Amino acid sequence: MQPMLKSAAPAAAMLVMATSNVMAQATAQERPVSLDQPRTVAQVLGQLEISGFAIGSINWNSHIQMVPEFAGGAQALSDPRQVNFRFDKFGIAFNKRFGPTLSVMAAVEVESHRDKHSHLRTNPATQCVGTPVPCESFGAEESTTESNLDKLAITWMPWGGSGVGFSFGRFDVPFGIERHDEVLLMTATKSEIYDFAKPQNYTGLQAFYQMGPLVDFNIWVANRWESHTTHEPFDDNNSSKSFGARIGFSPAVRDGLLNFGIGGWYGAERDDPANPANLGANGPKRSVIDLDATWSPSSRTAYVAEAVWGSEEEVSFRERGFPFAAPAQAGIKAKWFGGMLMAHHEMNRWLGLTARYGYLDDQDAWRTGVEQKLQSITLVGTVHLSALAGKAPLTVTYPRTQVRIHDVDMKIEYRYNRSSQPVFSDAPSPLADTDPQKSSHQVQVQFAVNF
Repeated sequence: MQPMLKSAAPAAAMLVMATSNVMAQATAQERPVSLDQPRTVAQVLGQLEISGFAIGSINWNSHIQMVPEFAGGAQALSDPRQVNFRFDKFGIAFNKRFGPTLSVMAAVEVESHRDKHSHLRTNPATQCVGTPVPCESFGAEESTTESNLDKLAITWMPWGGSGVGFSFGRFDVPFGIERHDEVLLMTATKSEIYDFAKPQNYTGLQAFYQMGPLVDFNIWVANRWESHTTHEPFDDNNSSKSFGARIGFSPAVRDGLLNFGIGGWYGAERDDPANPANLGANGPKRSVIDLDATWSPSSRTAYVAEAVWGSEEEVSFRERGFPFAAPAQAGIKAKWFGGMLMAHHEMNRWLGLTARYGYLDDQDAWRTGVEQKLQSITLVGTVHLSALAGKAPLTVTYPRTQVRIHDVDMKIEYRYNRSSQPVFSDAPSPLADTDPQKSSHQVQVQFAVNF
């Protein structure tokens, strides 16, 4: 947790701080808290903490990625070649400690998302302009505002500062450093592997163990793979459960924060296609292996790398049309691979610079709907508006780094996307462009506010 502890009882303070650090890491309580004034142990244990955030943005896209509906959708925060102003998200979290071994955190979120996905048009009367063959066409999806039960963590550490604990609730999957909430991102947008290649949240039970400063371990059982790209609910969709784990190593805690992690996910995310009455107990399995590394030599700098390998059995999906025509698939084993490299540096007290490279090889078209190699280069300048106003940064940091989060940021982002297939269109809904491209440009000015 963020607040600093000052008390006449140093032993109790050390216990609370150690317990708090483990809880924050293991239960994904990484949402910034703006209550950064020193407080006593009694206040930490008894006071209800309330924090929140808001996201607004200005967006421009040259083209929008075409994603067939079975694979989810792509963000379309503005129509092609138009500027759009948005109020994207608002969240509030409540956190209270009932003793050095028990804490509860709950968060709700209101989010406006605007996604686009494509549909196959086979009727000649509604065919895309200039294409005599079945084609992909954008739908007429409008922006949707959703109220979401975002996070819950009821955390118990039965042996106090031993580092062993258990949690029930809804959590961020702790692979890598990217999170769904933009206040926890060094960029305005997320990488390809976050959107398409791995689970983003889970609802269930987890156990964790902080083995001193060098090793941390999480293991969990969950209802299902939750993705904000496909907007699945958190309730289970079959009788099977999914399982995951991550173990992290920090071999150089004295020379900066260095952490290596290996994580995995395994479970039946669909019913058995050969026996629908089986309700997924023996359904096809989806699995992911995730490797991540973070080096933060100081509070000004962070370097991040992540790689993901995934596969799923017995995959079937529809035919794809122009501009990336491909036959239907049935009963295949789909595989995908992706990665991300990112560097961030605080140039001074009010300006941070970030560069990111993202890559996804959707080998069997299961994650994006197109057999493609998708890449992006993202450049971001973050102006810490609260620092310009004289406010010091918060004492919380971006996940697994020493870089501190500010109260109010303005992120100015340019993103270049490129695919091995012509998947980017600038056509208005609902018709697809007759001249799709293999690349697109995005510009976003995002305001991230913590309070």
